[in-house]
Amino acid sequence: MVNEREPLRLTDELERQLMRQAIEEQFRPRPLRALGKIIAKLARSLRASGARHSGEAARA
Repeated sequence: MVNEREPLRLTDELERQLMRQAIEEQFRPRPLRALGKIIAKLARSLRASGARHSGEAARA
């Protein structure tokens, strides 16, 4: 059983491996996340555009 009060000790090799994986993960391209951001921006611009047009129609 692992004692949760004792700090976890990493070997140098394990620490290097974890750091390498974290750095690689940081720079890995994420096409679906990028696509989601593009769709969200498009939806915001369409919503803002629709609000502007509906405001102009109310004034006319």
